[in-house]
Amino acid sequence: MAYSTPYDYNTDTIYTLDEKFREVTDDRFLYCIQEQQKWNIEKANLFKARLHTSQQYTLMEIDRLNELDKTFNKEFPSDHRKYVNSVQEIVSKMRCTLSGLKKVISEFRDKGKTKKNVTLMDDSALFTGPYMKNVFGWDTYSDNSAQELLDELNAFLKDADTCINLAVKMLQDEAAIINDPEQAFPIYIHDYQHSVSGNRTMIKMIESLRPDLENDFVKALEEAEDVKKLIASLFHAFNRDIFNYNSACWAIHEGRKAELTTEESLIWGRENERLVKRLRILLDHILELPNQMENVIKWKGMLSGHFVMRLLKWCGWDGTKNTAMLDYITKRCSGVIGVVKIGAVMAEKRKYTFKDQDVDYEEQKTFNKEIDTFIDGIIEKGNDSAS
Repeated sequence: MAYSTPYDYNTDTIYTLDEKFREVTDDRFLYCIQEQQKWNIEKANLFKARLHTSQQYTLMEIDRLNELDKTFNKEFPSDHRKYVNSVQEIVSKMRCTLSGLKKVISEFRDKGKTKKNVTLMDDSALFTGPYMKNVFGWDTYSDNSAQELLDELNAFLKDADTCINLAVKMLQDEAAIINDPEQAFPIYIHDYQHSVSGNRTMIKMIESLRPDLENDFVKALEEAEDVKKLIASLFHAFNRDIFNYNSACWAIHEGRKAELTTEESLIWGRENERLVKRLRILLDHILELPNQMENVIKWKGMLSGHFVMRLLKWCGWDGTKNTAMLDYITKRCSGVIGVVKIGAVMAEKRKYTFKDQDVDYEEQKTFNKEIDTFIDGIIEKGNDSAS
């Protein structure tokens, strides 16, 4: 971290701050500013202004931490500017708060002693150590400057405590996930699938440039005795760029093991291996399908827009204008039969926008059953021939 101080802003420091924060009492405060520091009214007013600024920054940091908390432990990678370590990510959100604390400690520490390896709270008479009650109390000052300074100090400490507590909660939640594979693994799978679906270009590039696919993450997963436990231990260990690269390598590796092409791995992933192989059978026998189903072929002897729309949904299409599945079907049918463009598919999809969704559901259910029956029949014929 970029702080030239004897304090290390890490997890241990944050936990220590959380344990030791408390409001400063009148007597201890007066002891510090009168007996130790000999502050006058001007000094009290100057430091009060500095504290007010620190408090305003802390309020903004509380908002930033609350915003970060919405996603921090819901995402497997952790990425904040140049930082990879998640503790640093949190601490980076608290820079002004911790800087304000440093100013408080610097002002109220015993200037006559040099202490090494001490925590923030152990180095200030505001929070620890003996003190003497001042006999004159607030009457030492002719106006309310000292009382206002204590109010400002405690207001800042209260907000700083809120900031620290938020950070502690996030770190505790993170630790709980790291120690619970059943909690960490679904987070990984969600982010992995999202990463693969959004990084097709990277996967193609890796496939062409690094056919050997030597990757430490892939190797570690292959050799792990407990994959879920390994995944949990790596929660927040990667920034997003590295996570995306590792995800791409794993997608290719898994696809190869399942005898899927790179394109098939990109679109469906190994988890849909059975669907992909059944789709291959269907497309290899596509000219036989009109004998079993209606409305397969329409304009100019091409597969109809309605049929392709239903087939894409059978394949897991999400209804967007993503052409990956359609491009795959078109290539697979090349030289056998033509396939309509995405515009025709979307036009068919729009027809159902204002229709009863139950009707659409029932039609798709019937379509899926007919397709599966056709594929099962092809498989049975193949088994009969083989025997």
